[in-house]
Amino acid sequence: MPAQDSLWLHLDRPENLMLVTSVLWTKTPVDPARLRSLVSDRLIARYPVYSQRAVRHGRTLAWETDIGFDLGDHVLVRDLPAPADQAALEEFVAARRSRPLDPKHPLWTIDLLQGYRGGSALVSCTHHAMADGIRLTQVLFSLLDPAGGETAPHAKVGSAARHREPVAQPVVRLGAAVLRAIGDTGAKVQQRAARVHPVLETAVALPVFGATVAVGATGAVAGFLASALDGGPRHAVDAAAGAVTTAWHSAAGVADLLGPATTTGVWDGEPEVEKTAAWSDPVPLITLARIGHETGTTINDVCTALVAGALDRYFTAHGTARPGSSDLGWLIPVSLSSFDDELPATLGNHFSLVLAQLPLGLRTFAERLAEVHRRVARIRDSVEPVLTFGVQYAIAQSPAPLGLAMSRFFAGKAVGVLTNVPGPRVPMTLAGAEVEGIVGWAPCSGRQAITICIFSYAGEVRFGFGTDRKLIPDPGGLVAALAAEFAAAS
Repeated sequence: MPAQDSLWLHLDRPENLMLVTSVLWTKTPVDPARLRSLVSDRLIARYPVYSQRAVRHGRTLAWETDIGFDLGDHVLVRDLPAPADQAALEEFVAARRSRPLDPKHPLWTIDLLQGYRGGSALVSCTHHAMADGIRLTQVLFSLLDPAGGETAPHAKVGSAARHREPVAQPVVRLGAAVLRAIGDTGAKVQQRAARVHPVLETAVALPVFGATVAVGATGAVAGFLASALDGGPRHAVDAAAGAVTTAWHSAAGVADLLGPATTTGVWDGEPEVEKTAAWSDPVPLITLARIGHETGTTINDVCTALVAGALDRYFTAHGTARPGSSDLGWLIPVSLSSFDDELPATLGNHFSLVLAQLPLGLRTFAERLAEVHRRVARIRDSVEPVLTFGVQYAIAQSPAPLGLAMSRFFAGKAVGVLTNVPGPRVPMTLAGAEVEGIVGWAPCSGRQAITICIFSYAGEVRFGFGTDRKLIPDPGGLVAALAAEFAAAS
């Protein structure tokens, strides 16, 4: 078993199981026999790991065929307990997120729950060692067919591509990156100085202002001179400036990764076994796209800013909001491979977790959105995903005590995991029954207390919240806060 897969078995803890969980529901009942046939043809036959179990040989792990494999042990059919509403389904999903899979058999289950709002619900639970969440989402989509015979575009879950702002010259972008770094550092130093004495705050502000003016003037002159060049010299200057900007952004990411955690005092404590699950009503994708178009941002930026605003509202309602602006660290999965129509038969893990700081305490949604856009663009315009994959690989290859210590250190940089999954853009069916909605969660690790998934499907977006029941017993409060933030933003 490759190290990047076995890592997730080593990280398994009763209080935070390494399970990727998804739930979808249909308008009409799903026929169990048709579902079993789909699973046999599209999962078992295509991906050997679905009929293999993890076996230890000394200090190594291997996938070996389970000679006692029985599909009936993994595809389970039952009635959803009355009143068979969303609350009942959320409780079932929460229980699944809290219960480990049987290590003597392949590490996955699919529960088909009959009677959910006149249709069915399917709950998929798969161990992270089999594949990363990005690939497992594609596996889930492989069970679906377009409704009405339409052609469904493939969902490119995750992205390895870097993003560059198209409106700025490379030299100007570099200057802007330096200015933002000076501004961010200066603001933090001034805040600390203000706690000591107002005079010290002024003394710090003056050199920061001087450095900002100097860098701004230098950047303007350099941009003007670069724009006057033609041909080869212009391309050479642009390439050099672009490379320096990428290196600068990457260094900033490494500094965040190695620096102090920003989550102290937020949902602090040791998690326990019991988890929760809750999700929002659908949000129209067209509304999110309109907001993004009007502000020059992306749908992903808008969704992430909504999450930041919901957290602000939640902390305020619970009396735990921090004074002034602050940051909250989140781990975000990023694919390291290009999207292929056919997944590799071995599946496996080929992704990276990058650290993103979400802003808290900003006054308006517009401010949050602009700041989120700037921070996400910085991550995309860097090699940070490759660097963090190297860290993950080092952890996987390290002796167990050292690897676990390193994992806890880096997991402690973030309060939880935030994923954004762009699903099929047209209605899909499962065994002939039209799918109404989909949502899912990546696992938490270390002492993390929350995992959030933004899942788009057929023109709608749902926000799923999975929390530790001890540390965050009321995920419904987060759902309500998200609804209020969307109402204010739209």
